[in-house]
Amino acid sequence: MKPKSGRLAFHLIIALFFCMLSACGLFPTEEEVLAPPLIEPEEITYRTAEARIGYIEDSITRTAYFIPVIDKDHFFTNRSGRLKAIYVKLGDTVKAGDLIAELLTDDIEKEIEYQRILVDSYIKSCSYIEQKSAIEIMAAESNLADLEKKHREMLGNAGAHARNEIENIEREIKNQKISVDKLKLDYSNQLEMKKYELALSEMKLKQLEEELSQCRLYASVDGIVTYVLNISEGDIVDIYKTVATISDPEVLHLEYKGNSAGDFKVGMKVQVTVDKKTYSGEVVLTAASVPFEEMEKYRDTVQIKMEQMPEGVKMGERAEIKLVRDFKENAVIIPKNALKSYLGKDVIYILEDGIRVERYVQKGVQSVSEVEITEGLKAGEQVIVE
Repeated sequence: MKPKSGRLAFHLIIALFFCMLSACGLFPTEEEVLAPPLIEPEEITYRTAEARIGYIEDSITRTAYFIPVIDKDHFFTNRSGRLKAIYVKLGDTVKAGDLIAELLTDDIEKEIEYQRILVDSYIKSCSYIEQKSAIEIMAAESNLADLEKKHREMLGNAGAHARNEIENIEREIKNQKISVDKLKLDYSNQLEMKKYELALSEMKLKQLEEELSQCRLYASVDGIVTYVLNISEGDIVDIYKTVATISDPEVLHLEYKGNSAGDFKVGMKVQVTVDKKTYSGEVVLTAASVPFEEMEKYRDTVQIKMEQMPEGVKMGERAEIKLVRDFKENAVIIPKNALKSYLGKDVIYILEDGIRVERYVQKGVQSVSEVEITEGLKAGEQVIVE
C-alpha cells in the first residue's frame, strides 16, 4: 500500500509543476523602456536695421488753393427792402460802377418825380420874381430919375416956379425913393423865401435820390464775382447781408483749410509745389492772427503769401504745401517701428552677438517712418524692428 500512495504523490507534484508553467505563459512579457530622442531647439531669427547717420525732418504736406486776397463784399448799408433783381452771376467780370443789384423802388421813384416837379416850379418862381422885380424896380428907379431931373431943372430956373411947386417935387422924390426901397425890399424877401423853399425842395430831392441810390448796389472795384446771394425776386434783403463778392484775380494767396491749421504760425516759411516746380511762401494769416470777431470765419484757415507767384497761375488752382516743423542733420536714425514704449519710457531692442538686448533711449525728431535717437544708441548698431 505504501508504494502505491508514494507514486500518486509523485504524479501530483509533477502535474502541479506543469500547471505552474502553463500559468506563467498567460502574463505579457515586459518591454524594455527606451530613452527619449534628443531635439535641438529652433534657432530664433530677428529682422534688424542698422542705425544710420542722416537728415530727418518732422513735416506735413497738405493741399492748398489759390484764392484772391482782395475780396470786396457788397451789401446794402442804409436800408433793407424787397429785391428787385441781381444783375451779376458767379464768374462775371465787372468794372467799378457797374450795377450789381437793386431793391424795389416804385414808391421812391414816384416821390422823386413829384419832388422834381416841385423843384422845377420853385426855380421858375424864383426866375419870375427876379425878372418881375428887375422890371418894376427899373421902372420905379426911372421915375425917380425923372423926378430928380425935373427937380434939378426947377432949381436951375427957380424964378419960374413957385416955392410950393419945388417942395411938391421934393416930396415926390422922397416918396419915390421910399417906394423904390420898399419895392427892392419886398422883392428881395419874396425871392429869398422862394429860394429858401427851392433849397428845401432840392434837399428833399437829393435825399430821395440818395435813398434811391441806396436801393441800388454798385460795384466798388474791378474784378470777378466770386459769390452771389441765393435769393429770389421779392424776398427781403437785410442791411449788411452780403449780396455779392467781387475779387481781384491779379492778387492771389494760397489758402489751406483743415485740421492741421493749428500747426501753422504767422511768419513760418512754407515750401510750395506747383506743376512739379518748387517755390517759397510765408504764412501771413491764421485764425489766431485775425480780430476776435473774425475768428469763426477763419477757423482752421491758413493763408500763405508767395514770394514769387508761379507764372500763369489762376484763382482756384491748387498747390502742394509742405511745412517743416522740426529737423535735424547728422542725426542717428532708426525705423519708427523699432521704437517701443514700456512704462512710459522709450525702449529699443538691439542684437548683440545674436542675443536680444533691451535698451532705454531718448528720442528726438520724428518723421512719418523714422525717428531720431539722441541718447542710448550709436550709428552702426543693429536694432530689432520685429
